[in-house]
Amino acid sequence: MDTLQGFGKSVSNTFNTSFTPFAARTSQFVKEQLGQADDKVSEASVVVSSQIQRLSHLYAPKLLLAETQLPADYRELEARVDALHKVHQRILSVTTQFGNEAYDYPPNLRESITDLSRNVTGRFQALSNAATPAEAQQALVSPTQAPTEPKTFAHAISRAAGASAELLPASDPLASGLEKLSTAYHEIGKARLAQDKVIVDQLVQPWTTNLNISFKNVAKHRQEVENARLLLDAAKARQRQREQGGGGPGLGSIFKKNPADEAAADQQLRDEVEHLEDNFINIMEKSVRSMNGLLNTPEPLRGLSALVHSVLEYHQTSADALQEIAESINGLQREQEASYRQSREDSS
Repeated sequence: MDTLQGFGKSVSNTFNTSFTPFAARTSQFVKEQLGQADDKVSEASVVVSSQIQRLSHLYAPKLLLAETQLPADYRELEARVDALHKVHQRILSVTTQFGNEAYDYPPNLRESITDLSRNVTGRFQALSNAATPAEAQQALVSPTQAPTEPKTFAHAISRAAGASAELLPASDPLASGLEKLSTAYHEIGKARLAQDKVIVDQLVQPWTTNLNISFKNVAKHRQEVENARLLLDAAKARQRQREQGGGGPGLGSIFKKNPADEAAADQQLRDEVEHLEDNFINIMEKSVRSMNGLLNTPEPLRGLSALVHSVLEYHQTSADALQEIAESINGLQREQEASYRQSREDSS
């Protein structure tokens, strides 16, 4: 304690002996260089000096502050909460893509622009054909085309295969194979959208809620602990200063102190420290409960379980859909190869 007190007094003396003369020298230098020894410069010097004096008296006692240490278990809880916060941020930074329908099909932007252009063109045509204000209003609010297909990669394959099959004769084996492929990939696309919905509903949204609400509540409780600790430390510092004689000369050295008043002030300060200690403990216990509640909730693992099961179901559905058409397309391939060989033999 003597070492800390000496260090604090040393810093206070440094403020008084170094910074105050520096302010005065700065003021004098300005006067000499600019030749403007007016009242404003003098007032600025006084303000700087008074501020430095105030800071020296304000921060010197804080250097004597014996900081109330937080329990090791509490600091460990804080570290675990911080780690869990980073986990949420990292997982959400990638899983939020499940909310973007076209994450596996970047060319959807070009298709979206085409759809928008078609929509605008349709509305202009409807407006040009409107004969009454009511018809014009209807042209603006009514849809001009059927809802577009989802912009997933599987749906894109399904659309391409289906449109290609329509270009070929119905008797063409390739047309039959394309139709089967279109149907299978349409089911795969539906399964992917179902997977994405589960992940968004059961992982992305709950984890985002944790970040926006639960973690913020815990941070609020932790800050309340820090505030209570600082108040307690300040009260303890004032108590030590009184025990050490008030921290230096002042008005108390000029006017004689009333022992009864001093005893009452000491008791009041002891009561304040005791009250702040109780308050600090209560607030810290509340923060501990808050952090334990956040760390022990099964919500994060529920989200992971939902992700794994939905992805597994999606891949199983995809495998089943492809398995269903695989043998059929293989049969079409064998038939066409046999027909092709027969045609070559006949031509030879």
